[in-house]
Amino acid sequence: MSSSPQAEHIFPEDGPPNDPAEAQPTQPAPPPRPKPPRRPRPGFELPLLVKELNEQSAQFRTYLLRLAYGLLLLGTMLALFARGLIRSGGTSTLGQGQLVFDSLTTFQFWALNLFVPAVTCGCLSGEKERNTLGTLLITTLTPWQIVLQKFLGRFIPVVGYICLSFPMLAAAYSLGGLSAATLWSGGLLLIIAVAQTTSLSVLCSAYFATTVEALLAYFLLLFGSRLLLPFLWADATLGAVQRGEVTQAGAVFAAMVLLGLCLLPLWFAALLLERRAFVTPRNLLLDLFQKLDRMFNRWNSVTGGVVLVEDGDPLPNLEPVAWRETTKKSLGTFRYLFRVLLVLELPLVVIISMLGSGELQGGGQNVIVTNYLYGLWVLALLMTIIHGSSLIAGERTRQTLDVLLTIPLPGRELLLQKQQGLLRLLKVLLVPFATIFAFQAWWFNGFPYRWTYVVLAFLSVLVFLRLTSWVATYVGLRTKSQIRAVVTVALLLGCWLAVPVVVRRGWETVHSGRRPLPFLVDSLLTMHPIELVPELERGLRITRVPTPDRPTEEIPPNWWLLALSLALHVGAIVFVKRTCLAHADPLLGRLGPRPDSESSDEVPPNPVWAT
Repeated sequence: MSSSPQAEHIFPEDGPPNDPAEAQPTQPAPPPRPKPPRRPRPGFELPLLVKELNEQSAQFRTYLLRLAYGLLLLGTMLALFARGLIRSGGTSTLGQGQLVFDSLTTFQFWALNLFVPAVTCGCLSGEKERNTLGTLLITTLTPWQIVLQKFLGRFIPVVGYICLSFPMLAAAYSLGGLSAATLWSGGLLLIIAVAQTTSLSVLCSAYFATTVEALLAYFLLLFGSRLLLPFLWADATLGAVQRGEVTQAGAVFAAMVLLGLCLLPLWFAALLLERRAFVTPRNLLLDLFQKLDRMFNRWNSVTGGVVLVEDGDPLPNLEPVAWRETTKKSLGTFRYLFRVLLVLELPLVVIISMLGSGELQGGGQNVIVTNYLYGLWVLALLMTIIHGSSLIAGERTRQTLDVLLTIPLPGRELLLQKQQGLLRLLKVLLVPFATIFAFQAWWFNGFPYRWTYVVLAFLSVLVFLRLTSWVATYVGLRTKSQIRAVVTVALLLGCWLAVPVVVRRGWETVHSGRRPLPFLVDSLLTMHPIELVPELERGLRITRVPTPDRPTEEIPPNWWLLALSLALHVGAIVFVKRTCLAHADPLLGRLGPRPDSESSDEVPPNPVWAT
């Protein structure tokens, strides 16, 4: 009985094959055995450092900061060379290397104290704000490894900024007048200064829950240590080298000691990392005010519980976001703002009382109130920047913006209600300004321009603070983190205020004071806020109005030019405000209303539900 072809195919072993080639089938060559993966050497893995450096290299901000730092160094160098070469001639620059070296190192020491914490204080506190530090702690990395790699991830890029100045320091050495020991000590101590500021920033970042708290704590520690222990900082050692008090070998030994001391903040940071990993963010100013509330309530029980001003409606009613900003925030509640007003107003009242009674004599009568005014300007701008930048960026940092966006309000209305607490702060800040201007009008009684000064000075406060608040709000809308928004606005404001100084100093350096500034450029610079406020103070002190028959050496300011400057800044306010409100929904992450309709399914325009 013959088998079927199918059976022969299924059971080829039943009979011998007919084809001799089928008797010895060719076996495929076995695939090459893969090589075992290379085992990493224990102790040399730095995954977190690699991640930090890769992320920074992919950010446009890294290269922008490096370019800005290099341009500042170049501008400092060019200004010094222009002053030496143009004023004194090319050969007279020989022997001026010490001047160039001192200028470059002094600039960098101060820049490190201000720049490094801005990019370092968020290395660990940012992980806490994003709720990712817990994930980092469950890895195989120890707290010491995490802290060390976070430190190196900030230290290495900043050292790259310092290296940009090394060719300039070498050029200073080529001018003469600078010893090799001072040159090498300066470069080494600049790197040590980077390590000091970075380690202190990492410690503050490990302890505090938010980046803003870490940044404020860093500056407090910096001020206290420089006041009490100035010899622990690298610039003090460099000064001793320049004075000849320390040799080159002594400078190297001091640098090694200072570098060893940098390990102390890192060690404390490693100890605190797990203990402070899940600490709840706290508003320190609000906690202070609440403690004062409890103390004042206990004292008020003696007087029968007298309440001068109520906090307002305890329910949100039709404006829930505005109610939250004016009743739940430290710088939005009336009773807390009243305490801020007392802190600003009481010293001013004491000064005015002493001036009125004649206890302050001599030059203090002309200077003390003006200096207080300038200090008040700085404080008001800082408070406006911090509060305005934190309106939206702070919500993103605390991860509460998504909850806030569930409120059925359009982005425009949401942003206007968020501004209510800031408007209250600005109104409180106007009170000490108004007190100063009223006192100036009384003190300079009989001077011809005192009322013009009062009107323009008060308008300048209104305009400049409001413009700063809207610019800070716009930057906060476009920024992901609160600390980045605050630093960005502060840098923008600082660069804007430095424009007249840079232009005037540059013109004077280039032309050696032989040619005056062009009239148009001088007028534009006079309209700048940094020159407008001192110009108002100068105009207040003009004793009489000059006439053709009675000229005077006191040239009054161009009041119409100052008024035009305020009008232009009002236009800037309108432009920035409209830009913020028009793009509020996209910047907040919403679709917003469609251009061809007044309403939107995503954002109801009228909150009828609140009634």
